Amino acid sequence: KVSAEVVRDFTVGSQAEGCVADDETAALYVAEEDVGIWRYNAEPDAAPDRVAVDSTEGGRLTADVEGLGLFAGPDGTGYLVASNQGNDNYAVYRRESPNEFVGFFAVVANDALGIDGVSETDGLDISGAALGPGFPQGVFIAQDGRNISPAERQNFKLVPWERIATVLSLRPPAPAPATRP
Repeated sequence: KVSAEVVRDFTVGSQAEGCVADDETAALYVAEEDVGIWRYNAEPDAAPDRVAVDSTEGGRLTADVEGLGLFAGPDGTGYLVASNQGNDNYAVYRRESPNEFVGFFAVVANDALGIDGVSETDGLDISGAALGPGFPQGVFIAQDGRNISPAERQNFKLVPWERIATVLSLRPPAPAPATRP
């Protein structure tokens, strides 16, 4: 049996789309679709106060803000990545407070391999674990909401983390060890 007990609730304000919890830094990040990204204290007894990480009004994001993921490096370092669906790209922030903006990246088509780019991403995930020769420093996974070539339903695209790190000149956190379920 599985059971749960509500220990806290709060109001986001409008449509919450994605969230990711950072156990190590006790942060909960919530993407509010037309507004931006918020950081809450994730402790059960914390106040409902929140801090804006970035916004669609006067910030760098374009609505809809959707999925969120963490690339966790050692000692609370790493990166928060958000689906910036309105621009078909991804915003990257430093994991450590105050979540400094690093840059944007997009997953583009590779015509030689017959792979289209990524657009309309609702959800994403990231692992920093070494996952074999194809993903030695981890993987970024994005839901691709619209496939053009070939014209098919949505699917998922996997990108080696080191490609993103190279494009954005990210400092290379030590990869986490691979885990088994």
